[in-house]
Amino acid sequence: MKYRDLKSTKKPINGASGAFKTGKKEGSLKSLEKGKTSIYRYIFVGLLFISLSTVLVLLFSDKARALFDPITLVASINRSDLKETDGRTNVLILGSDRRADDPLGIPERADTILVASFGRLDSNVVLISVPRDLWVESSVCGRCKITEVYAYAANTPSPEEELQKVVEEVLGIPIHYYGVINFALFKEVIDTLGGVTIDVATAFDDYEYPIEGMEAALCGHTSEEADVLMGIVPEGEEDLEKDTDSEEVGETPKMSLPEIFPCRYEHIQFLRGPQEMDGETALKYVRSRHGTNQEGTDFARSARQQKVIMAIKSKAMSLNTLLNPKKIQELYSLYKDTVITNIDFATLQEFYLLSQNVDFSEVRSVVLDDRSVANQGGLLYSPVDTSLYSGKYVLLPRAGNYSQIHAYVQRLLFGE
Repeated sequence: MKYRDLKSTKKPINGASGAFKTGKKEGSLKSLEKGKTSIYRYIFVGLLFISLSTVLVLLFSDKARALFDPITLVASINRSDLKETDGRTNVLILGSDRRADDPLGIPERADTILVASFGRLDSNVVLISVPRDLWVESSVCGRCKITEVYAYAANTPSPEEELQKVVEEVLGIPIHYYGVINFALFKEVIDTLGGVTIDVATAFDDYEYPIEGMEAALCGHTSEEADVLMGIVPEGEEDLEKDTDSEEVGETPKMSLPEIFPCRYEHIQFLRGPQEMDGETALKYVRSRHGTNQEGTDFARSARQQKVIMAIKSKAMSLNTLLNPKKIQELYSLYKDTVITNIDFATLQEFYLLSQNVDFSEVRSVVLDDRSVANQGGLLYSPVDTSLYSGKYVLLPRAGNYSQIHAYVQRLLFGE
């Protein structure tokens, strides 16, 4: 059976079956034009195939000839070697972060902890963000924030696997693969793609976005002046404040940090609606911690990170990217040289095939937090007394254990 080009098939006139009202000369001209069109089409398809084949061979050499062989592809569609459990493949995505003011020797932290679950049978995607302040137990730190597990495990054979174990315990699902992406790489990938389109749901300003390398700058003040402006009383002078009759002595001006140290911060602003972002802008969008309009929480930040990840996926899978040999080569080089992962080359192909069957327009996403209703991920709380947690701001499961979170995740992945 041959495929028919329905657009070029002419409809019978006056109900005549197989008879078309076409003159001999007109029919000859159309046949000639049709022949030329077919020739051009074959030439275009041939050149396209040669171009893509050349790119693949240049990028992957012998691997390309094996992995992208038609027989291999067809076989992969019917039999996938991707790890899965109950028809779902779960990937842990970690965003590591190092700031300029971090002491030397302090390893990078897992600033972003996100699980992407791909339904092999349901053809859907679920994104689950785990807050960095969640208080957990781990063999490498005893009890600590989940973001600290990655740092404490720096000297183990695989810090990623140590954090993977903790995430599995929290969510109650197996993690099959992991990938660690540095924020610097995040920025470079977006620039390589030529930017991404982000639909900003909530407009916000952040007046305390830190300028890299300026975290300890005094901005023209002496150390003593800076201490006074920040309300820090020199040791031994605490009683002097209390004994004085002057209301002015010891008073601290009500100034914000950007007012005291204007050279440390920059004002960033995002308006509501779709907008193009380059790597630098997108990085500020996902890292902002002091936004107005309730965008200053880690939970709002996690939601923004999910949105940017989906935008990167859309741009990376677009024809403009897939048919651009230079971009493909640059992206693969970034992935190969800078991403820490247990996903090998063959598994990448499996994920690509899986992505062709997944409906990305219906991605379900959730951020575990302490402010939403229970059926939207509000399964955590922040204790008022933090003496048991070294005075740190932490989040704990409302149920006292992870059972409620496990049940919620099961419903999210598999329905009621």
